[in-house]
Amino acid sequence: MKRNINKEKQKAHIFRNTAFMLKCAWKCAPISLLIIYFSYILENVYYSVVISVMFLQTALSIIEGNGTFKEFAIKMCIIVFGKVFVDLLAYIDMYTIRTKFEIKCESYINSLIFKKAQEVELGCYENPDFFDNYNRATWVVEKGGFKRIIEGSAWTIGSVVSIIFLVIYLISIDPFLLFFVACPVIVIALRTKKNNIELEKEKEMTPFERQKDYTRRTILLKDFAKEIKTTGIFDVIKIRFKSAVDKNIEVIKKYGWRIAILEAFADFFGEIIPVGGGFGYGCYRLIVLENLNIADFSVLISAITNTRNKLNQLARYFAMQQKHCLWVQNMRDFLNYEPKLNGGDLVPSDFESLEFKNVSFCYEGNESHTLSNVSFRINKGETFAVVGHNGAGKTTLSKLIMRLYDVTEGEILYNGINIKEYDLQKYREKFASVFQDYRIFAMSVAENVLVDEVDESNVALARKAMYQSGVYEKIKTLPEAENTLLTREFDDSGALLSGGESQKVTIARMFAKNFEIAILDEPSSALDPIAESKMYDALMEGTKGKTVFYISHRLSSATQSDKILVFAKGKLIESGTHDELMALDGEYCKMFTLQASGYREEGAEHE
Repeated sequence: MKRNINKEKQKAHIFRNTAFMLKCAWKCAPISLLIIYFSYILENVYYSVVISVMFLQTALSIIEGNGTFKEFAIKMCIIVFGKVFVDLLAYIDMYTIRTKFEIKCESYINSLIFKKAQEVELGCYENPDFFDNYNRATWVVEKGGFKRIIEGSAWTIGSVVSIIFLVIYLISIDPFLLFFVACPVIVIALRTKKNNIELEKEKEMTPFERQKDYTRRTILLKDFAKEIKTTGIFDVIKIRFKSAVDKNIEVIKKYGWRIAILEAFADFFGEIIPVGGGFGYGCYRLIVLENLNIADFSVLISAITNTRNKLNQLARYFAMQQKHCLWVQNMRDFLNYEPKLNGGDLVPSDFESLEFKNVSFCYEGNESHTLSNVSFRINKGETFAVVGHNGAGKTTLSKLIMRLYDVTEGEILYNGINIKEYDLQKYREKFASVFQDYRIFAMSVAENVLVDEVDESNVALARKAMYQSGVYEKIKTLPEAENTLLTREFDDSGALLSGGESQKVTIARMFAKNFEIAILDEPSSALDPIAESKMYDALMEGTKGKTVFYISHRLSSATQSDKILVFAKGKLIESGTHDELMALDGEYCKMFTLQASGYREEGAEHE
């Protein structure tokens, strides 16, 4: 996903990306968007033209005797009522319309990002470049990019309208004045250049910012708390954090002097020439040529000042818009990413068989295969135990079965058809899974089990699933039973379950699902051998008539399986029933004998 920064700049087209955000805003709240634009335009014109020019000219004309008090009073009434209307619209916009508008739009944009994050393949989460791109994609919301783009574009249009009125007025006095007010236009080019440099700087800083963010999250997450408090890893984390800070400082030094020089030139063309030149020329006409009266001189100065300010602000906004539009481009690139795992059109029928034919798999960036030339077949209703030491490829096998990854070589057949031909979502619905790296969500127990909203129609299913997994007796003792919130992420009264209890909740998810194939990847990793045996019996009872893959490095429960697959270093080295493999006196026999002796010794210690 790495790309040349110049190509990124070209793609970060201000008008195209601003139009994209406006399109999103229009989908969410079209009336609110129009009101925001009208409010900005009206406010700009009122303060820059009506107050700073028209009112000032009227007041000075009265002082010089060139108008009547009645004319002044009429214009003052118009100005006062205009002020009331502008302020009222601004308050309504700021405290009602804009707040709701921002919430709706940010929710819509987040939904687009979340949807795409669900679609991308699992391999993306192991790619640092993916995380960098994902991180930059969220800046549109997290750093207020969306809000700034909408407000910036509305303010820009209002400023342009104001500048047009001011320029028309200055031309009516003296066309030569355009030279002084045009100088800030150069500032736009200078600040655009400066902004491009800042974008390069931010891109180089992204990996280090991610490292800092990882440190902050690690310190706060409960999952890491015990290791941090009981080991010296915190010192290592601090070193990594400091290293990221130091590298960011190096990047800032690298680009800082270039940014400073461009900013100095921008101030020269944006402040010194317009102010010094414009004021000096006005004084020359007033004092030397004597062809400019006091009222016109004062209004001229005010018009030049306002035009200069508007053009300078436009230059700043243009530069900021370019930066924010790059965030939008990052988000659009992320949203346009085409997942490599694409499903077919077939809807899988009822399960009959699953077959691996000469399957090999290698993770992206790895030189060696995790699985090599694996072939086997499982039929409906059979129970397979997949065993082997850590790193043998067992978990990878489960990911390939559920098509979280695609095979590198060979094929996997569901009912005799390559699984790539099936609709991906419909295919995965055939499976229920329990992974060893299970996660409990900060939701109620029932929601964790059903992974869905809970109501009267499905709460009984949640209770039944918890009973089957063996966790219901514990859940009944909680303050609100199955409605009790788990973790204390959002509620101090939330329940904290033990590792074994949490694992049983995740197993209950399987029992709550209508599935045909169960994949149990170390489902009892948090349990002791006795509890594991009970758990396995419950699983066997709950999956009767189903097809089951039971993946474990513990072998005590594999004895009841129809067939055992033994993996070592990514290869299927043995297969058969427990009795057949014990008679073979191979790797399985050695592993089983060793573990059995360990259990006997443990039992003797407790006697």
